This record gives sequence, structure tokens and C-alpha cells, in this order.
Amino acid sequence: MGDVENTGARIRQYRRARGLSLDQAAGLAGISKGYLSRLERGERSVDSRARLTSIAQALEVSVADLTGQPYAPREQKHADAHRGVQATRLALLDPEGPGRSEEEVAAIIDGLDQIMARCDLVDEARIVPNVLRWTQQLADETGSPEAHRRVAIAAYTAIFYARNMGEFDLAWMAAERLRSAAEASNDPATLGLAAYGQAHALTPSGALRRAASVAQSGFDASDLGESESLAARGSCLLVGAATNASLGNIDTARAQLDDAMSLAARVEEPTMVARHTSFSSWNVIMHRVAVEVESGNPAAALETARPLASRPVKQRERMSYLWVDMGRAFSRMDRHRDAIDAFRRAERSAPLRVRLSPVVRDGVRDLLNQSHRRVAGAELRGLAERCGVLGEV
Repeated sequence: MGDVENTGARIRQYRRARGLSLDQAAGLAGISKGYLSRLERGERSVDSRARLTSIAQALEVSVADLTGQPYAPREQKHADAHRGVQATRLALLDPEGPGRSEEEVAAIIDGLDQIMARCDLVDEARIVPNVLRWTQQLADETGSPEAHRRVAIAAYTAIFYARNMGEFDLAWMAAERLRSAAEASNDPATLGLAAYGQAHALTPSGALRRAASVAQSGFDASDLGESESLAARGSCLLVGAATNASLGNIDTARAQLDDAMSLAARVEEPTMVARHTSFSSWNVIMHRVAVEVESGNPAAALETARPLASRPVKQRERMSYLWVDMGRAFSRMDRHRDAIDAFRRAERSAPLRVRLSPVVRDGVRDLLNQSHRRVAGAELRGLAERCGVLGEV
């Protein structure tokens, strides 16, 4: 199915292909028949990851089948970013090719966190395949723990590039490279980073319970000693909280965030794990916002977000997530103008990532549905066009 169809249309098509009635599918997914009918007609969007996962499981399809990911390129930047997908796959399957010196590779790896913070997927498409090959070549040659840690950082970056491109199987391939490198490094902090990366590779495919288990294992394996291990432990708490919220375990998620905030106060910057995962007190706050949105408490989410919205942090990628969550919260409160503004702020922070986000696409589609009987404003129509959903409503 192409990305010109919306999630509801895909749900309807898969339901009919499975020979299920609305009553049967709704019962299997644990939702009402009326809600499912409105989803299929495009009158509502799926408002939580847990609900989307339950619908996918009921229809025996993947979450990506319902969201339509990966999306076909519609613009030059998307096409440029997409060029790295096959190159990344080949680099993971076959790292042979021209290499670089250890000094050159070390310098590139040292700057990968800044590339991720900018969330420029075109830059990542150009860099990620090369660093995957170069780091693996050096690790095979030297076998040193430091060389394996560099492999881990390269693979970690590849996970998030692949996730943002909607290439979830590729993200898992990178997660397996990360796990293998972390084990070879025999470094507790890198093992914690691997658990964090693996959990993030699992969640967009709907493997939420396994993601929560992996995050917990990373937390359990990290000690309470030096800052690097504390950051790994805290990062696993963050992804665990996000995953538990998607599973509906809101109290568990909130407790994990409380523990993460305590750890954040003890981490001395900068550490390798904290740089790459952005583990910090402000990132804990961002996760609180996401958990409250997932729990159906938009007012609490917006109140929690207030300090960061008024004084943004430098990481553009993280700010894009915050503004998306705020847009979702505003939408749930029928504050449509504020929702449009929040989604546009998210787009300015990380343009291509946001346009490729199914959460944003569904949110923008909802806003169009609610305004199309009137005249949708130019800002909303422009955002819908850039996200590829203008012609669907």
C-alpha cells in the first residue's frame, strides 16, 4: 500500500482481507465498534501507540503495515535521505571496502552525537553507511575494546536513522550490530547503551513488551558507580517509561521517570552515553510530557512542557519530539490553532523527520478533517501538503 492512503483506509483494507466484521475486529482489538468505524472512515486518528499495536495484532499485521511506512519519497530531501537506506543495509551485511585510519574514524565518531542532535537525515544518509563499515573493519583488525565501542556508536546512530526513515527491519539489523559490539567491548555502559538502542529499535514495530523487557535488562545490568554507567541506567529507564506508557502501565512509567530524574542529578557531563542518548534532567521532563499525552492527560502534559517550551534546549531532534507531543496535547483539548503552531515548530526543528512521522501525519489529517467544512488556513494546508496528506481529506 502506498502512503497516499491514510491509516484508517489501511485498517479497513486489512480487516476486510481477513474476513472480519467491524464487531469482530473491534472485539479482538479491545476497542468499540464505533471508534473503529470512525477510524476507517478517516474521522479519527489512532490516538495512542498501545491502541495502534492492539489493532495491528488483531488484524495480524505489523504496525508499519497500518502506518504505511516506509513512505515513498515525495521531495528531493526525502529522496536524498533515502539513498542511505540500501547503503546502510549493505554496510551491515558486508563491511568490506575502502577504509580509514583509526584517527580519522575516531574523530568522526566523536562528532556523531552532534549530527544526531541536528537530525539532518540527508547528512546521516551520507555518513552512517561509511562509519558502519569503517568501525567494523577496525574492530576486526584490532579487536580492542575501544574499537568495539566505536562500532557500537556507529550502529546506535544507524538505528535512529533507520527508524526515522521508517525502515524498522533495518533498525533491528543495526541493533543487532550494536548488541554484538557492546558484548565484545565488555563495557557495562556500552551494554546499557545497547539495551537502550535495542528497545528503540523494537518499539516502532509494535514489539512493546519485548522492548520493555530489554530496557529493564539494560537497567539491571548497569551499576550505580561512575557517571557513564549511571547515564546508561537512566537512559534505559527513559525508554522503559515510554514503552510502559504505550502498554498502558502509566504508574510504572511515572515511577521510572522519578527514578531517572534522581539519576540525572548524579551524572557528571559529559559522558559518552549521556551525549548520545541526551540523558539529562530536561530529557526526563520531555519524557514526562510524552507519558502524560499517552495517558490521556493533555493538560498535565502541557503544564509539564511549559519550562522547556519557553526556554528550548539546543538539541533540535529532541525539541521536535517535544513540539509533536504538545501538538497532540493541544489537539486533544480542541485547541486547534495551538496544535498547528506546535506541529509547525516541530517541523522547523527537524523538518524531514517530522514530515515522515505517522503521528504528525495523522494529527495534521485530524486537524484538516475538523476544519475542511470551513476553509482550512494556509498554514495548515501548507503543513498538510509537506506531510503528504493534503489530498487525503
